[in-house]
Amino acid sequence: MNATSLCLARTLVIATATVSGGVAAQPAAVGFWEAREASVASAPDSPKVRIAIWDSGVDTTLFPGQVARDEDGALLLRGYDAFKQRQDTAMAVLPEGLLARADELNAMLRALDDRDSGEDTAEARAISVRMKAQSPAEAAAFDDDIGRWGGFVHGTALADIALRGLPDAEIVIARMEWWHGDPPVPCWTRELADREAASIGDLLAFVVASGARVVNMSWGRAERAYVRNLEKCAPAMAPSERQALARYTVEAIREVLRTGMQAAPDVLFVGAAGNASSSMEAANPATRFTLPNFILVGAVDRHGVTTEWTNTGPEITLFANGDRVEARLPGGMTSYPSGTSMAAPLVANAAAKIWTVRPGMSGAQVRQLLERTATPNVSGQPLLHPKRAVDAALER
Repeated sequence: MNATSLCLARTLVIATATVSGGVAAQPAAVGFWEAREASVASAPDSPKVRIAIWDSGVDTTLFPGQVARDEDGALLLRGYDAFKQRQDTAMAVLPEGLLARADELNAMLRALDDRDSGEDTAEARAISVRMKAQSPAEAAAFDDDIGRWGGFVHGTALADIALRGLPDAEIVIARMEWWHGDPPVPCWTRELADREAASIGDLLAFVVASGARVVNMSWGRAERAYVRNLEKCAPAMAPSERQALARYTVEAIREVLRTGMQAAPDVLFVGAAGNASSSMEAANPATRFTLPNFILVGAVDRHGVTTEWTNTGPEITLFANGDRVEARLPGGMTSYPSGTSMAAPLVANAAAKIWTVRPGMSGAQVRQLLERTATPNVSGQPLLHPKRAVDAALER
């Protein structure tokens, strides 16, 4: 699978699913994180905390009564396609042939995730055998299908993680797409860079206007991804021109994000650090900056140990579990995805729980509370502690 082409902050594969008629591989005991979990009481008469899932789209059928609506009863969602044109659908519009293979593709994602996370399952062994036997053409088709499907399901898994234990919360959907294929479609241009920045500015303004208190952003738009796009689809372009266009794109997006976030102090924006085993400086995603109401999240495993694949750097001020986090895929199948993408909505979930008990706090105050109540692991990384954070909010 071409993870770079998806530009989604995650590692291995995006998600896993139960094979029809089979039993999903279960994760190891997660007592470390269970002991840190926070519970908040249901309060039907209180305003619902809104969480924006700014990602690849959400299967709204999985969350009845928890998708925010406007005063006319319409779902609060906005979307853009891969060419950065408005397309207000809850999920990406895929070819019918791909949608008809949903169960098969979910099973393939599950098998890949099992294999890459060291789970010795029959599915993991079978997918390894299958991949070794592929011709170059078959391997290319496999990568394209898995890449597109992985992006398609990503946002649904994040929504499931972010809403867990929050029956009174609801989601706002901000959807965007990335390129796919080899060579990638679309091939990057300055016009697309300008459209990308404009669409991101529009989506940011939309989630804020929709009343979201916390915004989950499990993506980064890294500079190297744009360079790789151009290496594939514009081989005649000079390397210096590719680098300049990539840098222009990242800086344009970063400016839009900083400006929009600064104008929304009551909102907490949660970003994922990425999974390239890189420093943030070397990866240079558009989300590499600091603001009082923006927090970048790295990943540790089920036991609180820093993963070998999480990005690192001084901009990352909180770590959460990114190791086979339970989530559902479109249609409701259980999955155990890995990556900083999955660590981020755990932080968003904790922030929403804080706002459930203390709705008057600002985005910066919630970030400070999450960081202040974190506890260090053996390597010194500050680990999310939802229970301590919610208890501290109740004491305010």
